[in-house]
Amino acid sequence: MSSLDRAAYRVRQLRRTLRPRVSEREREAARLLLGPGLFPLFDSMQPADQRHCLDVYQRLVRDGNSDPEVLRAALIHDAGKGRIAGARFDAWHRVAYVILENAPHLLDAIAHRNHGLRSLHEHARRTIELAREFGAPPGVVRLLLAMKGDATDPRAAALIAADEAS
Repeated sequence: MSSLDRAAYRVRQLRRTLRPRVSEREREAARLLLGPGLFPLFDSMQPADQRHCLDVYQRLVRDGNSDPEVLRAALIHDAGKGRIAGARFDAWHRVAYVILENAPHLLDAIAHRNHGLRSLHEHARRTIELAREFGAPPGVVRLLLAMKGDATDPRAAALIAADEAS
C-alpha cells in the first residue's frame, strides 16, 4: 500500500470512527456466526471498531469468501481494543497512534507511559490472547496470528487485504 493510499485509508477510518453505525441486523449476524463464546469479544468493542470489523467481514463475503474461520477472525480481529481487553482510549489516541506508527521507537516509548496508546499498540497481541481465552477455534487463532505479518497463508492474505481495504 502506497503512502498516499495509506493516508486515504486512515482518513476514511477516522470518518467512520466519528460516526459509526451498526444495525441490529448486523449485530445479530455477528452473534449467529460468532456464537455465545466469541460474541462477547465483538460486543465489547467500541462501535467504531465493530463497524470496521463488520466492513472487513462484508468485504470478504462480497469477494466470495465463505470460510467460517476467516469470517469469525474478521469479526473479532480488533477485540484487543475492547472493554474485555481493558482498553480505554479516545479519538485523539487513535490519531496520535496513526501519526506515531511511522516512528516505532517513539511509539514504543510513549505507549509505555500512556494507557490509551498502549491499548492500541498492544491490541493485536491482546486479541490473540482473548481469542484463545474465549475458545476460538485454532484456525481462527492462527489467522489472527498471521495478521501480525505472515501473509503466506492465502486465507490470512485475504483477511489482511480486506482489513487494509476497509
